[in-house]
Amino acid sequence: MAKTPLELAHTMLACIDAGDWPGVLAITSPDYVVHEPPELPFGGDWKGQNALIRLFPHVWSYWDDVVVDRLGILTDENYFCLQLRMTMTSKLTGNRISTSLAETTRCVDGLMVEYTIHYHDTALVAREAGPPRPGAVKLGE
Repeated sequence: MAKTPLELAHTMLACIDAGDWPGVLAITSPDYVVHEPPELPFGGDWKGQNALIRLFPHVWSYWDDVVVDRLGILTDENYFCLQLRMTMTSKLTGNRISTSLAETTRCVDGLMVEYTIHYHDTALVAREAGPPRPGAVKLGE
């Protein structure tokens, strides 16, 4: 039986917490895409089943001491939305910043197919992250 969006959300979070990337792949569609705001240095579309595996370390490379507070999960029959607060220290400026996020994931047939990230203060995140770093491979392999 296919997992519901709520079950997918809990599975994804548990797998990420455990560093279980094969577990994340098991619930991710082969044509998966992650949409980061284009104005961020890690922004744009990250495509492919392993998009999260490539995206997470690249995003984290801009920050030290990242703390993610999970505030809630909203769901319906096709989506889950994570309400988060991220607090982190910029490797560029040394400033400690905090912003809220809403991460919306579209689900089809028990798989995650599209993940869109909305930062409350994208300008702050962009300014503190600084310019893009080499090494981001956004297209699927």
